[in-house]
Formats: sequence, C-alpha cells, structure tokens
Amino acid sequence: MPPSVASGLHEQTSTGAAARQVPSGIDGDRERLLEQFNRAVRRPEDFGGLPAVARLLDGLAATEPQAGDHVWIPDTNARMAPSSMLREILADPDIHVAASQYGEDAHRRGWLRPDRTLTPSEHCVLVDSAATWSKDDHSLHEITATFGSPSVTFGSTDPGGPRTLSYVTADRTAPVVAFHLGSARNGTSAVPSDAPSTRTALLAVRISDDFFRGWEVTPRGENYFC
Repeated sequence: MPPSVASGLHEQTSTGAAARQVPSGIDGDRERLLEQFNRAVRRPEDFGGLPAVARLLDGLAATEPQAGDHVWIPDTNARMAPSSMLREILADPDIHVAASQYGEDAHRRGWLRPDRTLTPSEHCVLVDSAATWSKDDHSLHEITATFGSPSVTFGSTDPGGPRTLSYVTADRTAPVVAFHLGSARNGTSAVPSDAPSTRTALLAVRISDDFFRGWEVTPRGENYFC
C-alpha cells in the first residue's frame, strides 16, 4: 500500500501481528465499518473526533486481504507541507481540513462513499480552473453554483461553520479537489461581518501539495497568514 497521498497526514507502517488486528472497540464487520467511517469522516466531532476516524481507517485496513500493518497518524515530519501549514493557521482546521485528507486517503482505497461522483469532463474542467478561479474571494454558494454539489462535505453543517468541500471522480488516481472554507475575516472590507455572504468564505483550494501549482489561497484566506 503506498504512502498517504495527502502529505499533511502520514500513513505509518508498523510491525507485529497485533497491528493487523481490528483495533479494540471497533466492529470488525467490513460493511458496518464502511458505514461508520463514512459517517464519522464527514462529522468527526459527532463520533469522537479525528482519533476515532483514524481508528476506523485502521479497522478497515485490517479487513483488507494482505493489507499489511498501517496506522493513520497526523504527520509531524512534513512541517513545510502546505496542508500541514493550513491546519495550523486556519480557524478550527482539525475538524475539516484533516478529515478531508483522511477522506482522500479512503477514496484512494475505495472506502469513501461520495454523495456525488463527477464525470470525467466535469472533473477536467474543475482541475483546470479551480486554482485560477480561487484567486478571488468566493462564498459557499458561489462554489456550488459554479462546480455543482460536492462529492463529500467535511465539517460543520452550520451556515457559518468551517468545512471542506471535496470533489472526486470515479478514477481513484485522479486529483481530489478540496475547497477549504472558514469564518470570513473582514480585513479591509467594508462588508459587515455578519452578512450572510461573508459568514463562511473560501480560504484556500487544494489540488495537490505542490507549493506552486497545487493550491491557491484566496485574498480572505491570506488574512489568516498575516
């Protein structure tokens, strides 16, 4: 099994037969595990937080034939990876940014059950335009109006809560495009902070962890770096 495709997280290979067992307290039935994981990764705060999501991933790995010994942990070695930086700077990022990366890992293995799968043409348009489009500020409504409903929403369902919208295609090797949203900061804008269009704003989009071509931070997102 290859290393995590999201370099802000790390899939660690361990040794010993015990690591191949389903973690304690996790149901070993594969279908129930898949159902539990797909609910927990979307709303981890309702299911015990990110550690619970990681344990469910461990449980799914243990049910795979010749899965090996793998443990999903936050990456402490790739400190300069954009995704790692994003988790530290954005507001309440551990719930939606890291959960979306766990979701991407699961998608690569066929474990994620998306609410919508983009067609190849839709995905091509999204990958080609997402970074350039995100050079400007956008609202949640503008994202869905432009690119359609997401494949998966990670994080808060509250109108003003932080979340990540991820878009996937049936090709599990294709890029997963993730739009990270958070509470908008006004900066120099004259728009009131409680205006519906600014309660939740696009802060960054990630297509890969390439520093220069894989992600784009919006003007509002740059406020978090200042």
